[in-house]
Amino acid sequence: MKYFKNLYWKGWIRKRGCKLAGGLPSLSKKSRLVLEASAELGRVSIVSHSLSVGAHTYIRSGGVLEVVSSIGRYCSIGVDVFIGQEKATHPADWVSSHPFQFTDTTHRYDPELKPATIGHDVWIGRGAMVLEGVNVGTGAIIATRALVTRDVPPYAIVAGVPAKVIRYRHSPELIERLLASQWWELDCEWLKGLPLDCPQAFLDQLEQLKDKPQADYARLEISRKGAKAL
Repeated sequence: MKYFKNLYWKGWIRKRGCKLAGGLPSLSKKSRLVLEASAELGRVSIVSHSLSVGAHTYIRSGGVLEVVSSIGRYCSIGVDVFIGQEKATHPADWVSSHPFQFTDTTHRYDPELKPATIGHDVWIGRGAMVLEGVNVGTGAIIATRALVTRDVPPYAIVAGVPAKVIRYRHSPELIERLLASQWWELDCEWLKGLPLDCPQAFLDQLEQLKDKPQADYARLEISRKGAKAL
């Protein structure tokens, strides 16, 4: 019965322009997921209590979305990526770091958790890990197997353990213009008619236009109980 229920909801989500390859069991019992149309998630584990994923973002299988509240539009997230890894799963300043101390005892260990956030147009390579509380700026690139422990500036390329800024994708002036343009808010098909292979020309043309078609995406809310259109 559970198999057919999950099959139904996977098809229901597909018909509305999104993909959740693992279906409803991908979510923990308390999770609430909001997808914009054309967002595609592989077989990932969703632990976050509340998570939104923007349009045209895809996430490959094998990853975990734990303490993370939002992932923007046009993000490319590779296989086995972990976003929102808890920093203080075990106490470091108690007698022991083992959970026996607060399991079936009068002691409580409730570390404060701050969700990670991922901006728009972020590319995260295979096996990378982003810790909870980290903000990854729009346009950033995170290299394969990087460990991101601190905020990543917009359009920065970071790599290593811990991850450090290697360089920036564009000049400071171009980054400022790209962020100001908020191109990810515009209609995707219309954007394809602009010179996307040349950021300078793209911005020159975009900034001259007064009327720009805004994107309007349907949204779905998904939980272990089912899904609905918002």
